[in-house]
Amino acid sequence: MNKTNTENDAKVKLREMHCKFNPLSRCDGSVMYSQGATVVIAAVLGPIEVKTQNLSIEGSYLECNYRPKAGLPQVKERIREAAIRDVLELALLSEAYPRAKMSLQVQELEDRGSIDACALNAACLAMLIGGLPLKYSFAAVHCIINEKGDFILDPEESETQHQKASFTFAFDSVDGDLLLVQTKGAFKIAQFNDIECICRQASAEIFDFYRSNIAKYHSKEDQPAATIESARSELPMET
Repeated sequence: MNKTNTENDAKVKLREMHCKFNPLSRCDGSVMYSQGATVVIAAVLGPIEVKTQNLSIEGSYLECNYRPKAGLPQVKERIREAAIRDVLELALLSEAYPRAKMSLQVQELEDRGSIDACALNAACLAMLIGGLPLKYSFAAVHCIINEKGDFILDPEESETQHQKASFTFAFDSVDGDLLLVQTKGAFKIAQFNDIECICRQASAEIFDFYRSNIAKYHSKEDQPAATIESARSELPMET
């Protein structure tokens, strides 16, 4: 019984996440984000001047580009790019900067599974670090059903070779509403509902990762001033 529970827990666990903020200098915010061996870099620029044909008096124009590791974007990259843009258009507070453009560039560095979710999470972190206005942050989670009917959360590339169905969900950080649902393959409604619950729980872990790493980033920025103040407090008082 304990062995079965342990095995099930292993199948619904996110891979280890890492991020590095602002690895690029010529942009307003960037992040190198990884889940397991899957690595993506995302960069944002904005608000900047927009071309006349894209100008809107009601809100800012959103530009989103996704680039594969090598070669030119194909159909699957365009679909991934459209999904990122759809989620960002829901999350972005475009009314804050009318007659302006927000630009997001996503570069795939290594695809070892769950690249769609990884790209969305990198985009969210880049927007947060770049200071672009968001109504809420968002987190994406990928899950599959393998040939045995087991659920595998955030699968490696090798685990997707014989999948029966795959799912990608994106949730917002405020109400936990669904922002994106992508499915592929054959599955039952009960399986869909179970996987949605699993992914929703996993998204909470991603939001915690956002908060802890952004807090560390800002604390490092404030550290020199804090060090000076602490050094002053340690100086002997004049008598």
